[in-house]
Amino acid sequence: MSGEMLGSLYNQNGYSTARMRNIWSDKNRIKVICQVEVAVAYAMAKNGKIPEKAYQEIQAKLVPENIDPTQLKIESARAGHFLAGFVTVAQPLFDDDSGQYVHYGAASEDVEDTAFVLQLKESDRVLKAYLNQLGKILYQLCEKYQRTPTAAIAHKTYAAPTTLGFKLGIILNELDYLMRRLDSLGSFTFAGSLAGADGTSSMLGADYQQVEADFCAHLGLSKPEMYWHTQRERFTEYCHVETMIAQALGRLGKNLLYMSQTIVGEFQEAYAPGRQGSTVVPTVCNPYMVEAIVNLATVIKNEMGLMYDTMTVDGEKDTTVWRDLYVALPEMTMYLSGQLNYAINILKFGQFNPQRMRQNLSADDGTMYSGSLMMALAKFMGRENAHGLLVKLRDKADHQQVTLRDLFYADATIAKYLSKAELDRVMTPNDHLDNAISKTEQILKLYKARHFNVNNGKED
Repeated sequence: MSGEMLGSLYNQNGYSTARMRNIWSDKNRIKVICQVEVAVAYAMAKNGKIPEKAYQEIQAKLVPENIDPTQLKIESARAGHFLAGFVTVAQPLFDDDSGQYVHYGAASEDVEDTAFVLQLKESDRVLKAYLNQLGKILYQLCEKYQRTPTAAIAHKTYAAPTTLGFKLGIILNELDYLMRRLDSLGSFTFAGSLAGADGTSSMLGADYQQVEADFCAHLGLSKPEMYWHTQRERFTEYCHVETMIAQALGRLGKNLLYMSQTIVGEFQEAYAPGRQGSTVVPTVCNPYMVEAIVNLATVIKNEMGLMYDTMTVDGEKDTTVWRDLYVALPEMTMYLSGQLNYAINILKFGQFNPQRMRQNLSADDGTMYSGSLMMALAKFMGRENAHGLLVKLRDKADHQQVTLRDLFYADATIAKYLSKAELDRVMTPNDHLDNAISKTEQILKLYKARHFNVNNGKED
């Protein structure tokens, strides 16, 4: 039984993916704690701090299969401290005194932080797989709809003709940047820590640098340039990029929601056989997955505040902000996995309707072409004068209840400078698409150069 969505058997798949939840599960937590404690013993033995035999015993016996989760729960509760409970549970695994060297030379935060880094590194691989998959789908859609005319929307109104490929390309271009930003954080974010409670590495001795280097290398992590228990920007910056990704997807969701409206009808979320949109309106296909993308953007954004709070550590050690990390970092990563999964499936199986886009364009009264018309007239009468003329025609159309388009063709001043053929070109969508098509091509070339292997056409 669970009162929250990520732990609910019936609701968790609506907020996250099983692949990501497994990374942040209790089972995997025990696994990475064992890995970190073994790495501590490895580094200490390699540098003569503990017997090699003790390390060999710890490596062989301190494995997840030997840790009883029920007993760990009991001992952790009794101690009021998870790692204290873990070390207690580990002792009966050893027949000799090797168990005395479990956690030898490490502080709890060394192990907790490094274990979180290992889990985050695992989740990073999953997120990047989802991002690459989404990028590939967006890339294909941009190619497919590169020349498909639609309306650019400003303040919920038609602003100018553009292409669907360019609208999707803007999302792809932002995703391109954020994927590269995520890549750039790797060596800094995925660093271990073996510096003790106060950060001075006093328990390791004068050769602390080598001990920590060996510890990190054993785990496949970077060695930090400095103790970082109080420098929480490693986690915070990573989650900040996650939040930006979530907001980009949220914007995509809002655009798709607009297009999904009955009155607009330019996009339809796919419905698999047996899926239902309503218990009241049996035939409706509500855009629930699109709504979920928008919702998860908000949820992730709201949790980012907790990550900023983790940076306000008091002194050299402060569990008040640890608790923020334990809540926010796993949840944000799981929520983002769910949001990306929604986006992938929405775009892969949903349907855009180019015919409806053309119909909607033809319903415009001429307003969306007024900017181009103003610039065409500005060559002859100046921009401000052209602007004033079109504003007057807008007022006239509203008061006389005639279309703005008709007034453009009937106005003597416009006819003085533009022939009907020239005005037709201004008032036709296809004559406004060249730059959108060109910019889409630029976006595709940049993305392909950065994320595709040119020789085989597959993503890296």
